[in-house]
Amino acid sequence: MRETGDEMGASRRTYLAGLGSATLGALALTGSAAAKGHGRGRGPPSGKRRGFPPAGITEWGDAYAIGDGEISTFASVTPSGEPKYLGVHFSEGALHELPYAEAFESGEATGRKVHGFWSKPFSLDFPSSAPQPFEYAALGWNPQGHTPEDVYDKPHFDIHFHFNTPETVRQIGPGVIEDLPSDVTPEGYELIEGGAVIPAMGAHLAPTDAPEFDGAEWLDTLIWGAAAVDGDDAYELNFLEPMITVDYLENHLDGAHSEPISQPEIYPQAGHYPTTYTVRDLGDGGYAAVLADFDERDG
Repeated sequence: MRETGDEMGASRRTYLAGLGSATLGALALTGSAAAKGHGRGRGPPSGKRRGFPPAGITEWGDAYAIGDGEISTFASVTPSGEPKYLGVHFSEGALHELPYAEAFESGEATGRKVHGFWSKPFSLDFPSSAPQPFEYAALGWNPQGHTPEDVYDKPHFDIHFHFNTPETVRQIGPGVIEDLPSDVTPEGYELIEGGAVIPAMGAHLAPTDAPEFDGAEWLDTLIWGAAAVDGDDAYELNFLEPMITVDYLENHLDGAHSEPISQPEIYPQAGHYPTTYTVRDLGDGGYAAVLADFDERDG
């Protein structure tokens, strides 16, 4: 029997609310808990970049060796001082020879096993030119994906663009957000995982129309995070998180794919917030996950 629109919406909300805390945030990717890159202010990574990010206005942050390449952070600023791009760059070889479950099981690779899924977390500082409120990137390579099964159980990267320092993020404790105020919730987003707050991370919000929750093949999703980060009970947005499958990068992405970023009415702190999210195929220059088109907002 075909469900009515109301029945489909109800079943979808029940599914989203029922996701346990073992889902997206199974690992807390903070500076103290994850492997670190090797410092700010580097030059561009090796390999061709085909003009992106633009030379002359781009500063490189931390890098982490993975696969046959590396993953780096970068920030581009216009000559007038306005933020243009903030991103994470995958060099040409970064997706080659990635460690999979067998390598972790044998001890050839190091990582963590949470709820039966292996993951390799690491954190990368942004360069000093990164716009406020962005502090650092916390990444996880998930060779088996993670829960919920049949939704996010594909090899993929989680990329957290954190608004707070690692020290502040480490103070986030477990809990449940029963109801996030509508003026804090980005338009078209809703809490998932039952509102569970992952320690040293936060709760997760996904688009209400995310096709993977209705049985469609999952390729990538942009998540917002929320937590109480000031030692009180006031919940605020605290990160943006692209989740990107290797399948999407290698087999589906053609050139660049951009989408608007849904915005809240109230922002957690003053700064520049992106309104566009882009995943770029740079040919033999690798790939990039990029935040762009920044608007200055009051906190």
